[in-house]
Amino acid sequence: MSGDSELRDIFFEEANEQVQQLEQDILKLEDNKENAELINEVFRFIHSIKGSAAFVGFENISSFAHKMENILDLVRKGSIIINGELVNTLLKGLDIIKKMMGSPEEEYGEDEAVQAALKSFCKYLPNTENMTHGEVNNVKEEKKERYYKIGLNFNKDIFDTGIDPLILIDELSTKGEMIECNINTSDVPDIYKIDPYSLYLTATVVLKTDRPKKDLEDVFIFVINDNRIIIEEMKEEELNVGDKRLGELLVERGIVKDSDIEEVLGRQPKIGELLIQQGKVTPAQIEKIAKEQQESRKTKESTTIRVDTHKLDNLINLVGELVINQARVAQIASSKEKVNQIELSSTAEGLDRITRDIQECIMRARMIPIESTFNQFHRMVRDLSQEKDKDIVLDIKGKETELDKTLVELISDPLKHMIRNSIDHGVETKEERRRNGKPETGTITLNAYHEAGTIVIEVRDDGKGLDKEKILGAAKEKGLVSKDRELSEDEIYKLIFLPGFSTAQEISEISGRGVGMDVVRNNISKLRGNIEIYTKINEGTIFKIILPLTLAIIDGMLVKIGEELYIVPLLTIVESIRPKGTEVKHVNTQSEVINVRGEYIPLVRLYELFNIETEHKDPSKALVVIVGSGKNKVCILVDDIIGQQQAVIKSLEENYREVKGISGATILGDGTVAMILDVPTIVKMSASETK
Repeated sequence: MSGDSELRDIFFEEANEQVQQLEQDILKLEDNKENAELINEVFRFIHSIKGSAAFVGFENISSFAHKMENILDLVRKGSIIINGELVNTLLKGLDIIKKMMGSPEEEYGEDEAVQAALKSFCKYLPNTENMTHGEVNNVKEEKKERYYKIGLNFNKDIFDTGIDPLILIDELSTKGEMIECNINTSDVPDIYKIDPYSLYLTATVVLKTDRPKKDLEDVFIFVINDNRIIIEEMKEEELNVGDKRLGELLVERGIVKDSDIEEVLGRQPKIGELLIQQGKVTPAQIEKIAKEQQESRKTKESTTIRVDTHKLDNLINLVGELVINQARVAQIASSKEKVNQIELSSTAEGLDRITRDIQECIMRARMIPIESTFNQFHRMVRDLSQEKDKDIVLDIKGKETELDKTLVELISDPLKHMIRNSIDHGVETKEERRRNGKPETGTITLNAYHEAGTIVIEVRDDGKGLDKEKILGAAKEKGLVSKDRELSEDEIYKLIFLPGFSTAQEISEISGRGVGMDVVRNNISKLRGNIEIYTKINEGTIFKIILPLTLAIIDGMLVKIGEELYIVPLLTIVESIRPKGTEVKHVNTQSEVINVRGEYIPLVRLYELFNIETEHKDPSKALVVIVGSGKNKVCILVDDIIGQQQAVIKSLEENYREVKGISGATILGDGTVAMILDVPTIVKMSASETK
């Protein structure tokens, strides 16, 4: 049972990747109708899903995928022309496969979406236009039965490619009646010479089928070019074994090779016995063939598997160095002589270097390209632009940019909201674009790149841009901003992130810049990120998302406030100063700012924010760390700066509860717990207090 569960887990892992790539390839077909290589790739993916689903027992998925495979086979043969309608049909079919993968054990006979998809298939499959859905499943053309001999000579290293030959043989058996399946073991070495990762067996299969040879070749579509797969049609009379010699039959059936027969014939005339003695065949195989031979003489009746290995090698080398250094530490600790301080310091430095290298290596192993996340939005842009009767294309840049796997998974939902809003409220209709002198086709651009130790993801559209007067008016009308409040341009644009904000005249599923944008801001904040907005009327808008490289470990500055220790993320620190008393100004009775070389920056007293006792309340006698989030900065008052160190982030919300201004916690070397400051939230809290 556990074996079945493991196989199914492997199926889901591989099939999810295949479905994702398949969707991208189907979308490409619309603009590459004559691309034979692309058509074949689409066919191979659906063929693989069909076969793998059948192997693990998901007949619903396999049967449905088989019908899509039949349509794509007709496309390959030129019988069906690719157009937008066919692409829609294939995409809807792919949606059904996704649905079935979510609940593979369910019955889908009465499911409306499945029946609708099957009905759309009828248009493309021959002789099915006027049939019921049940009859479609049972369509069979009259075909002549044939016999094929299939020689399977796989490369020794085929397991390295993640392909299991048994799965291919099992799929082959679904194409007809398997008359024979003989295994040649003559190349198996002595047991002490066997490499468990190599394949030494070859096989010969005799299949009775009404399928064409092309269908059998499709079973081996992923291996036929790199392995020796021989498929030959046999005449029915060739199955008559009565007049054939035993050695001839053994070679023909693939049980032994010609060289084995020649070797034995040179020694003894009794082929069967000698082959058994040489270990080339088993007694049961000889007995089976001999019995067939005798019966035939009497009756004359014929019988009917993702980390780069280079990264792993590097990690193994580092672990080796770690073991050596650990042994040195143990030796120093157990020495009865006086501790050599220089040697101890040198060993500690070595351990520190190796630990950092191991950490960096592991972090790199977790890094994956953002391409898969970006690619999934092609389908969404296509579907929603059709729904809104707009002509929009998605342009992807920087897809090779790598970021932590956790970030890749969590960034998908915010990007989805932003793209949906760009489609609905950013890019204009074709008529509007014509009037404004723009091309009818609008463009949404996704771009990712590294910048100053962070990941930057841009969502750009060439639409109408943000109208700050309209945004401010809508916010005041809804009571989100007081009517007499003065706001900067940047503050006005960020109003779209307020819950319930929208400038749409009519509410629809995707209407309004603000629908879902508060979710975007909250999700980005949870990722310790920030969003910046750049916009220009009639030219478009850029949303710039800035994220840390990883959520697991950060470089930080350890600071002290009273008796408590805090970590300030290093990437947020601008500088640290001790201001003069005259540089501290009061904006109102509650808010303070510090004049830093002519720039007035809000002051945040963390001891008040977190209710901590401290004696250092005068900024001119304490220290101020200036931190930034996006375009905004604040000064945080601390008692002392301890030093820089790396921090392994632990979730405070999972282990305790959410604390405003704190993004997590870490355990220091002496076992002390230090809180990690959530700088973007602290900046927002300061901004709201100074209004």
